[in-house]
Amino acid sequence: MRSQHHHPYRSLRQWHTNQRQRRKEERWVPYSLRLKGGVFLKIMPQLLVSALMAVGVCCTSHFLGMSMHSPILFPVFGFVVGLAITFRMQSSYARWWEGRTQWDKLSALSRSITRTIWLHVPDNPVPGSLYSSPEDALHDKILAVRSVHILTVALKHHLRGERDWDTECTELKQLLALIPEYNYAATNHPLLLTVHLSRYIERVRVSTKIDTQVLTHLLTHVDGLTSVVSACERLLRTPIPLGYNIAISRIVWIFVFALPSQLWRELRWWSVAVTVVTAYALFALAEIGLEIENPWGEGPNDLDLDRYCNLVALDLEEITGPQILTPSVPSTRRPSPSLMDLTEEENRRAESIQRSGLAVEDVV
Repeated sequence: MRSQHHHPYRSLRQWHTNQRQRRKEERWVPYSLRLKGGVFLKIMPQLLVSALMAVGVCCTSHFLGMSMHSPILFPVFGFVVGLAITFRMQSSYARWWEGRTQWDKLSALSRSITRTIWLHVPDNPVPGSLYSSPEDALHDKILAVRSVHILTVALKHHLRGERDWDTECTELKQLLALIPEYNYAATNHPLLLTVHLSRYIERVRVSTKIDTQVLTHLLTHVDGLTSVVSACERLLRTPIPLGYNIAISRIVWIFVFALPSQLWRELRWWSVAVTVVTAYALFALAEIGLEIENPWGEGPNDLDLDRYCNLVALDLEEITGPQILTPSVPSTRRPSPSLMDLTEEENRRAESIQRSGLAVEDVV
């Protein structure tokens, strides 16, 4: 079940609740009977060619009496094929799991930097600073929190190679509209957003009495976000060497072509069916390995980046409270639990947010 960033719900909480409800109501189908997520249709041409070749070999053996049966060819070459397929699957799954690990690291860093910005960066600017009032400092803080979510969405589009603002990146275009004087012609938007966060940290450093340890944490988090972007780009731009893919494909085809002649003496015409079944197993594993080699696509076996981006936005809402990541609420509503037990200064800030009606849900 894939998710979508463009969901029809008014809030992320409604989307999350609907996702859980759908999982509960979804009928379970045995994996052996599922078509979605499988590769049967993709390898159908290979199976047809294998069946025709098996029929040709069996006809030659039956009508002409020609046989290439060897008692050692099948076990020896079968070992080579098994070794090649094992390498293909292990290397591809390692890349897929590395992609999931990096996105989990991105989620953890997003939570940490948002919590640090929201709770530990002061809103009171020093005289003569870049901020003319506490409201300006608070607005800049909210924009920094929003930028963390924008970075995850930008990274998703960047890894998928989506560049068209009008068809592929419409929601990213709406998010980036919040950042003043943003460079839409940039080629690496996730990297540019880390620069935007660094500029915010520098403004905070020169404009407020921020604690040195908090400043160090913020810079460390930005470095971590940059490292995640680089690691994801490494997986995208460094595929498994072409020579390996060519060699593995040829080894599998040679084995499938030679298999009917080795089975004819014992199975006769059943050799065709056994060859097709064996070909399905080999070609399916090879195709799955090829599909998950790049985990950033939109297929059923790729990582669900749309869902991950929505979950990051939901996490930020939990940290900052509904005044920031949901539509504005009436002033009579009590502050969210994340702001209930803070200092008097933080409570005054929460009330200021309620009056201003600033919200991020409009862009999430």
